[in-house]
Amino acid sequence: MDPSTIGKLGNKVDESTGTGRVSNDQGAPKSADNRAASASDTVELTSRAQLLERLEKSLDTLPAVDSQRVAEIKAAIENGDYEIDATAIADAMIRFERSMGDK
Repeated sequence: MDPSTIGKLGNKVDESTGTGRVSNDQGAPKSADNRAASASDTVELTSRAQLLERLEKSLDTLPAVDSQRVAEIKAAIENGDYEIDATAIADAMIRFERSMGDK
């Protein structure tokens, strides 16, 4: 496309960088609606997004692995004291699958 055509549409191609990026043409006339919208553009996060952001920040402070718990389980396995409750694991898996289906 011819760069002069793009300029007529209100955008200019930035040829100085060689990337061909298109930017707003500051010389193009703007309507009153466009000026008002650009002066008051805002972004608001929903309460869920805010909660997610707080949770992510709190998780960042926790270690990825609970080393003490790993050591306890490892010692229990080595001593033969670690018991697996298959019923509890199956129940937890079922609850998890059901909760995923509700979303």
